[in-house]
Amino acid sequence: MQPPDQPEYGNVDGGFFLKKIIMAKLRNIVGCILSEFTEAQHLANNYSARLGREYAENDLLRYFMIPNACAGGLRFNLKFAVNPSSEVETVTEVNYQKLIQFFTQLSVSITETAITTTLYESSKSIITDVERYRKLKEKEQALRTDFHEYLSKILREALIKKAIGEVDKDGYVDHNRIFEIAMEVINAHFFEHPELQLSEADSFIDVKESCSSFVETLIEHSCKRINVLETHETEALDVAIDSGTLSKVAPEQIQQVAFEVNLRSFHISRMETENGTMDCIIPASS
Repeated sequence: MQPPDQPEYGNVDGGFFLKKIIMAKLRNIVGCILSEFTEAQHLANNYSARLGREYAENDLLRYFMIPNACAGGLRFNLKFAVNPSSEVETVTEVNYQKLIQFFTQLSVSITETAITTTLYESSKSIITDVERYRKLKEKEQALRTDFHEYLSKILREALIKKAIGEVDKDGYVDHNRIFEIAMEVINAHFFEHPELQLSEADSFIDVKESCSSFVETLIEHSCKRINVLETHETEALDVAIDSGTLSKVAPEQIQQVAFEVNLRSFHISRMETENGTMDCIIPASS
């Protein structure tokens, strides 16, 4: 079984070994094992589906249970030996600490923009109504303190959960996806918040459009200024995993990693959404 990035390989005493793979690329070996494990279950499911069609068309077999095998889990030990090399390889990867810090700062900025824009646009329509303007100013204090903290926290959690993988190959965050997530939170937890009663204002549509426009501009400019890719050099290593090579290595030089994994099952279900009915992939346990 050969890792996906096609490293240089050879034979020693009939065994298979990998040459000059950096330590991090052991993940490719483990990834291949897990991929084969998942593929085996997939093939079993497909075979059961074919049997199901055959059983349905047979007057006798249709009353029998359809055979199906399900892999509950996989446990294996990976032994390997590592030899230092004088070669150095450049690795480029996402700096997730920097990305999370960006989401944290952006959440605060989005919250400030949403609240400030909403207060400004709302005040313009009621500036001549003394009583309504007074109530808005009273609401402003709560919006800029406790509610500001509440909304920015929800925004941060949503961005980390839904946008952690929205980084392109050049290291920039997808501003369109960030805007989409941000407006989902703002609509649900700000504009429709029962205690704020913003949707009852006469100018609510204009306020909402203005807020959306300012938030979109903020996010687009912010995402264009941040790059979360980080390049560093790492020592190249010779990694041996075949039994022939490992038999010639001193026992204290052999390293071992134990793995115990389980298949995560999902199923496709029809769900009602704002745009109608659609197929959704959800965990089977739920």
